[in-house]
Amino acid sequence: MDLLCCESTSKCVAQKDPALLLDDRVFNTMLKSELRCMPAPDYLVNVQKDLTPSLRKIVVDWMWEVCEEQKCQEDIFPLAVNYLDRFLSVNPINKNHLQLLGTTCLLVSSKLRESDCLSVDLLVMYTDNTITSEDLLMWELLLLSILKWDVSAITAHDFLWYILKRLNMDTAKPFVDIVIKHCGTFIGMCARDYKFCSYPPSVIAGASIAAALNGLEYAAIHKYDLFTKLHIITGSKVEVLKTCQELIEAMVDSHKRQRKEIEYEMYGKVYDKTAESDDTTDCWI
Repeated sequence: MDLLCCESTSKCVAQKDPALLLDDRVFNTMLKSELRCMPAPDYLVNVQKDLTPSLRKIVVDWMWEVCEEQKCQEDIFPLAVNYLDRFLSVNPINKNHLQLLGTTCLLVSSKLRESDCLSVDLLVMYTDNTITSEDLLMWELLLLSILKWDVSAITAHDFLWYILKRLNMDTAKPFVDIVIKHCGTFIGMCARDYKFCSYPPSVIAGASIAAALNGLEYAAIHKYDLFTKLHIITGSKVEVLKTCQELIEAMVDSHKRQRKEIEYEMYGKVYDKTAESDDTTDCWI
């Protein structure tokens, strides 16, 4: 599987604390906490009557674009999507309010994890002023109320370094930085796809690592029994991890095909016309 990652330059953030990364008590607490902040995997069927997966994708893709343009830290986006899914799991809304909810989730997640959070005025501008700052602040209180102020959710990004440490990979090597970058791309893509709502962050993190190592052919070179080790580390079933990895790789392949189709639509016909012009002049140079 070829890997295609288009990460933007990230802001400077604090280095991971080695003592915490190696502490099993911290890691086990994270595994327990992630289940508390899981959305209902079928909320678009059982709770929401005016929303569809395509509508969710439109708004989530827009949230992704905002984070990309503002060069937010990578965990801002999946955390905001977690808020969105958890809110929609318990509270039905009209589709006209979906972008307002997505904007609110971005505001809260950036406040929690960014040193320089997204401003209300900036987010209102990104909606083409279809909402007001008063609407956004009112929905911020509504979101916090629905989530019962439990906004310190665990994301797949939080698990990456802990899992890599337990795979006995030297996190100081440049190769690991490449793996992390690929995993960041996969995690962002998973957050944009509704079918990944049923997977806990630790599974998405483990499957992303497996997909990255598979694409880089690390497991084949080092004879790595990767899924058995991921099962021991995360406690997730091997079948679940493999299924999630296969979904990620299929999603990446689909994304690459779509890009090629778009490029062909944009440039293919131009090239065809050039070839036709060359034929009429009998010039093959």
